[in-house]
Amino acid sequence: MLAIFLPSPIRKIYFLFRDIFTASGFSYDEGCAALLFFMLGCQSLCDFVRRCPWSPSVSSLSRAARKFEPNRFMRRNQSRILKRIASCGHRDFCFAVDDTANPKYGNNAFASAPFHSSGGPYFGQKILVLVIVNLKTGQALPISYAFLTGKKDPDHVPGHFRAIDLIQGAIHNGFPPLPVISDSWFDSKEFIRSVKDLGCEFAGELKATRLARTNSNSGSPRQKLKLWFVKLKKIRLTRSRFQKRHEKRGKAFSQATLFIKDLHIPLTVIAVYNRINGSTPFAFYATTDLSMTGARLWKYSRARWAIEVMFRDLKQSLSFGGLTAGGEGGAHMAVCIPLILLTSIRLDGKETWGSKSKETLGTTVQRQREIALAKAIDAIVASPHGSRAERLRARRKNPNEKPTNLCGEKISA
Repeated sequence: MLAIFLPSPIRKIYFLFRDIFTASGFSYDEGCAALLFFMLGCQSLCDFVRRCPWSPSVSSLSRAARKFEPNRFMRRNQSRILKRIASCGHRDFCFAVDDTANPKYGNNAFASAPFHSSGGPYFGQKILVLVIVNLKTGQALPISYAFLTGKKDPDHVPGHFRAIDLIQGAIHNGFPPLPVISDSWFDSKEFIRSVKDLGCEFAGELKATRLARTNSNSGSPRQKLKLWFVKLKKIRLTRSRFQKRHEKRGKAFSQATLFIKDLHIPLTVIAVYNRINGSTPFAFYATTDLSMTGARLWKYSRARWAIEVMFRDLKQSLSFGGLTAGGEGGAHMAVCIPLILLTSIRLDGKETWGSKSKETLGTTVQRQREIALAKAIDAIVASPHGSRAERLRARRKNPNEKPTNLCGEKISA
């Protein structure tokens, strides 16, 4: 997509963060270019400069990226989220934490190391993100993030400890101590105990191989989770709106209070089955809140999917983690700016982006790209020898080389 003119949503977001951009040494054009780069879904600065004749050069953008400081941007983003949820009450919100893989090729990429994900081993970055999830809308808003280090790094910190740091920072900055939901990668006893110590309640998935007992006495028998639910009564869960009408057998769960190995905190654990007469549960979920019902715990566990949807939207529509230039600053910019754009689309979709009711993020971004392209085509047709059209032509003349304003071509001021 071309963008001869700066889209109005990008201009509005820039002015929300103008003081921070200026303090970081970004000019107006460089700040707007940093935002538009990810909205257009570019994968390199050369690709972006070929599409936007008004943008600074590749070298200028690369130098600006190195100066990027994410902390103030994320704190401003947190303030915007806090103002929005303050009017809604906090009961229908929870924290969710998860990491996502960002493969990189080359040894010089910031925070790159050998990692392992659900898709298998890879080399690149592993990015841990903390979000707040609205249980009513099923949308996740990003609060903070961190780059995880490889196990061979001398300063390596395990992911669940970094997650605790993010939650602690969010509470320090004004967020209430909400329930924390996660997948089974974060079911360690240290993580559960630390969440409880922060004043939050853990409400996440447990690995099926966990050993548990019915009381904290060291002499009581210990066995795998599945065996504790064999003879317990199953309770039907409310049928979801996505379930087909002919599917008469909805999901069901059994509930028990258990102590997992080496954790002396009682947990309410539910085993969830695909049908009420099922014999093998497909997942186990636990919470430190003993007053929480099994149905409520299941609702929290389903809300965790919002962070997976957020990762998909970021990668497909906003080039999350795609910038390769700029060193450490560029790596942070490739994560922080897409999170800011996503927050803006979900908080100010109608006012700033012209989003329609229940419109997906991808549709909103695609419409803005098409508007930018239509305006670019109209400008070129109306003035084929205008300053910006000439600069665009010059930058696209040699597609296999670094885009420059070639000598002899008319350029804009």
